[in-house]
Amino acid sequence: MEPRLILVSSDKVLSEAFGKACAAAGARVDIMASVSQFPAAWGDGEARAAGVVADHLAMRDRERRRLLELHVQTGAPPLILLELPETSTVAARGAPVRLLWPPDEGFLEELRESGQTSLLVLVEPSLAEAGILPAKLERAGFKPFEAASPQEAISFAARFLEPGAALAALTPDPLEAEAILELARQARPDIRLLVAESRAPLHAAESALRRRRPALVPRRLLAAVPDLLMGREAADPLSLGRILLFEPDRVQLARLSEALLDEGFEVAACRTAEDAARRTVEDRCHVAVVAGSAESPEAAARAAAKLRLIDPELRLVLTVRRGSLQSALQGLAAVVEVGLDDCLLAPVDPDRLAFSVRKALERRFLQRENARLLVELQRTNHELESLTGFQKNFFAMVAHDVKNPLGAILGYAQLMALKSKDATLNRPIAAIESAAKTLNGLISDLVDFAAIESGKLRVSLEEMDLARVVTEVQSRVHVAAERRRITLSLALPPKLPILKGDPLRVGQVIQNLCTNAIQYTPEGGAVFLAVALSADKVTISVRDTGIGISKEDLPRIFERFFQAENAQVMRRAGFGLGLKISQEIVKAHEGTIGVSSELGKGSTFAFTLPLAAAAPT
Repeated sequence: MEPRLILVSSDKVLSEAFGKACAAAGARVDIMASVSQFPAAWGDGEARAAGVVADHLAMRDRERRRLLELHVQTGAPPLILLELPETSTVAARGAPVRLLWPPDEGFLEELRESGQTSLLVLVEPSLAEAGILPAKLERAGFKPFEAASPQEAISFAARFLEPGAALAALTPDPLEAEAILELARQARPDIRLLVAESRAPLHAAESALRRRRPALVPRRLLAAVPDLLMGREAADPLSLGRILLFEPDRVQLARLSEALLDEGFEVAACRTAEDAARRTVEDRCHVAVVAGSAESPEAAARAAAKLRLIDPELRLVLTVRRGSLQSALQGLAAVVEVGLDDCLLAPVDPDRLAFSVRKALERRFLQRENARLLVELQRTNHELESLTGFQKNFFAMVAHDVKNPLGAILGYAQLMALKSKDATLNRPIAAIESAAKTLNGLISDLVDFAAIESGKLRVSLEEMDLARVVTEVQSRVHVAAERRRITLSLALPPKLPILKGDPLRVGQVIQNLCTNAIQYTPEGGAVFLAVALSADKVTISVRDTGIGISKEDLPRIFERFFQAENAQVMRRAGFGLGLKISQEIVKAHEGTIGVSSELGKGSTFAFTLPLAAAAPT
């Protein structure tokens, strides 16, 4: 059953776009104009909604808060709110606004020019650790004040007379942001709440949904929403990759964070090994940049090893400060053991670091792609094995179930030919007998092919008079050759030793080669059946003056179901299995089979059988 998603929106264009996104993701969508039917609309059992998407434009403030409250309850389906640009009417009326990095300084300047004097800014802890947002706010005309908590920040913001921004480290979900804004407005009604994030929108949404909290996604990324709600990984077009930056020095941390953020990377900045380990677990970073010191390069190696232990796919870049050569080599040797992508000498040039990070991300992508392809290959192999097993069983079943009634048809046709005294019936009886024999040959090919595919081809090796086998085959195919005015000649050595082989199977191979030669040789041509003796083997060959085989088709001539293109016009009933079966029979006798041919001039098929240790007859 397809997963069911609910969209709360009155926007027809949005509804149509989301419907297409759901169809592409293999989900169906129910569209509602309001949240009045919630939570009954969620459904239950197999029909329970896999997720809810709500459009800001479709809801009043009270409805939005009610929806958020419902979706933090136990058992509620995941919720994604489609957020609007900062300049939207919803943002203008004072709703919480998310500032994605890099922040829109034009929007900040517009706020200041509109007379806004009090900003409450909740900053993602990693961004707060990097310490690069205050400078952006100051350039826009807001004096920054860093607070220890949201409550302290509200207290600061309530007293601003000149344009100011009170900052607190916190990443609230939409419901928490609404609650903080309501609390802040009690202290100062005209306050504006901004939520600053360095994480890419889809990454932030994925993180919120993992914690079973409502998530925000920009409307322009609507196509990724179904995958997010169904727990699938969605590539974020607004992110080049997630980078864990572990740098104890705050100045260097700010400098490198800003450089990587400006390049388009997400950055989780931290100054302690414990914080780095925690963020590796929570943020699923792609590359870790670990800073080492000259005094203790081994500490960086230990930190890198711990991060790799948490996430085996994490790529590692080490930065080391200048120190003694011996200490540097010890640290480098230790970190190489956990798989180092690059090692840079501090102070690190931001462009050089960005280059190393890109290369590490490329290696990670290739590693993951190889793993994905391996899983896909294993799945395909499993499907092929299942299909092959079905094919073997099907061939065996069909051959068995058809061969029994066919034997009765053939027997009754032969009996009718003997008993019938009506000359007008001779022709149709002969046609029945001929068709039954043809069908019997086809089914025999299927039986043999099924046995070959299952590794159960039966070959009874016994003393075999090859001369007798060859002459019996010649007598059977001689009539078909005469009917097409084809000369069939046989060349045998004066004496042949007794061979170890299966007379029926060897005769089957010779008859198949002769029948093919007669079938694909024009009337008036010739077929030559010959046996040649050498010191350790005997060679049986069938040469014809027929249509030949092209160079392109020659390498495939022993493939199952294959028939040469130029043979199609002269083809009679058959599955294209005869040569494949012949090849397997020869292999079972420890012999070899091959072909030489020239298009338009004819072909020669030859196979060898090893000589048995017996005296000649």
